[in-house]
Amino acid sequence: MPQLLEHYLFRLYSRAVKDWLINTCYLFRLSKEENVLVIYDTPGRAFAKYVYPLINGQQFRPTISFHLNGMAYGQNENNLGFVRDNKYNSTTQSWSQSKPALVYKLTYGVTIRTILASDMDILVYQLLTSASFNAKAASKVDGQWMEIHAGDPRDETNLEPGDAQDKIIRFGLDLTIPRAYLPRDYKEDISTIQTVILTYDTPEEITDVDFL
Repeated sequence: MPQLLEHYLFRLYSRAVKDWLINTCYLFRLSKEENVLVIYDTPGRAFAKYVYPLINGQQFRPTISFHLNGMAYGQNENNLGFVRDNKYNSTTQSWSQSKPALVYKLTYGVTIRTILASDMDILVYQLLTSASFNAKAASKVDGQWMEIHAGDPRDETNLEPGDAQDKIIRFGLDLTIPRAYLPRDYKEDISTIQTVILTYDTPEEITDVDFL
């Protein structure tokens, strides 16, 4: 059987983006139970289950949906493919050898839906001021720093289906992560040192040395 590494692509980054959106976007006029709903969703039809209740006259929570819609290989960010990285694990007292992680630029499409224009203003303001280009938001993913910056907002209200256009305000923007890392295959225990014994001799004390 081949030794292949299994990994869920950029799932850890998607979770980190969701956590950041939850911690960043909040409307104080609403209770915690009725506040902003953040979901990872595919665009278009998948969001219909949240739109139909509104069309039927039921209450609609301000909603932020997002999805990963772009991943670009960093041509100038990656090391040579044949380079190996040696790391020592002090817990197991062993070495591992791995290929350098692949660096990608990620783009997440974010869609914000509210009933009130004032709510939309607040949510867009919170995103823009918390992740500006010159002061990006930051968190850690798998031991590496992740930066997020928000792009320019755009009005997408006319993209809603049917009756929802008259009841929902929809804005979109992109969240960009300049550097995201994909781990590669590795080898463990390529060299393990159990004990190191050093021996040395102590020279006798030298006295009465004449320098000619």
